[in-house]
Amino acid sequence: MIKISKYTKLGFLVIACLTILIWGINYLKGIDIFKNNTKYYAVYNKIDGLVESSTVTINGYKVGQVSRIDFMTDYSGRLLVTLSLNEDFKISKGSSAKIVSSDIMGTKSIKLEVVHSGEYYHPLDTIPGTTEGDLKEQVSMQVLPLKKKAEELIASLDSALNIVTSVFNRRTQKNLTESFENINRTVANIESASAELNKIMTSGKVNSIVNNVDNISGTISKNSVQISNIIKNLSSLSDSLAKLNVSPVFAEISSSVAGLNTIIQKLNTKESSAGMLINDPVLYENLTSLSGSLDLLLKDVRNNPKRYVHFSAFNMGKDVYITAKPATPNEKDQIIFKVHLISSPAKLSTESSFFKGLGQIEEIKVSEMYNYMAGKSNDFEQISKLLNTARNNFPDATLVAFKNGRKIKLEKAIKNRVN
Repeated sequence: MIKISKYTKLGFLVIACLTILIWGINYLKGIDIFKNNTKYYAVYNKIDGLVESSTVTINGYKVGQVSRIDFMTDYSGRLLVTLSLNEDFKISKGSSAKIVSSDIMGTKSIKLEVVHSGEYYHPLDTIPGTTEGDLKEQVSMQVLPLKKKAEELIASLDSALNIVTSVFNRRTQKNLTESFENINRTVANIESASAELNKIMTSGKVNSIVNNVDNISGTISKNSVQISNIIKNLSSLSDSLAKLNVSPVFAEISSSVAGLNTIIQKLNTKESSAGMLINDPVLYENLTSLSGSLDLLLKDVRNNPKRYVHFSAFNMGKDVYITAKPATPNEKDQIIFKVHLISSPAKLSTESSFFKGLGQIEEIKVSEMYNYMAGKSNDFEQISKLLNTARNNFPDATLVAFKNGRKIKLEKAIKNRVN
């Protein structure tokens, strides 16, 4: 009999314990090392909490588990999930591996959505992977329409409140009050009009109007024979007018119209004097130029009359003595100076703008000549200032002197003033 040492027994015991430990750990992970499994792959952008040993189900039945999760080697951040399925189960092409929540605590698992296509994936093939929206996303998808409706409802309520507020503000209340007052006044006016109409109906005026209309109708009926005669007379007059020969009248009118047309045609040509006057542009321009020249001449005569007309009270060496108004008692024996403005054969208006600013204008007629003077003072300096002002419009204005209402020589007046 072979004797086994205690060290050999201890080694077998350790190996058996390690084997049981490894099998137990894998069994707890859902991996049965004593059973052959088929591996498939699925690629996801995110796994949302999926871990190794998560279950793989079909229609709620467990057919495998997640054995490994790794990043793709292309550094894209995508995840490669290894699915370990029972050996006797095949996955048809067109199926997908969807990450779903297996309980309300958020535990993730993979649900195989199988499509019966008749063709199957081979082991180690990659199955298309999809992800189910998490609870937050699902709640958001359900709540978002409610949120939009609530916002629309709040906006509608806000608009309604604004309308109610605008309707019941003070101004609107005042307008409503005024509107009701206007309605009350309108109703009162209608009642008043109805009362007046009732009075008219009861007063018998309407009956009298109807009676008058009836009388007029009766009168027309009684005089129907005369009315018929009037109509017959009008008919006979119309027949007489129809029998009249109006052809000569229309012929005369046609002849007159033809004559007018001939005259108009001659006016439109240069064959006649009137036509040349109307149609000759040179003549028109000459007349326009002449009119402008006359206008300028009249303006110059009005502004500078001394250039064209020269009148004087002292003419051709003949002394013409101007006798002013008799001197007043206060002016007796005093020398009075005045400014002689202009002498004219025609009478001028003392209100003319030429005399503006010269004070009161005195008009004296001597030998069919009208003499116009300004000022009346015994102060030579004062009258000299007035003379300078007058020469702005009357360059030939001169000083004249009077004593006791008669004109004297200016030199003598100045000499007597100095003495």
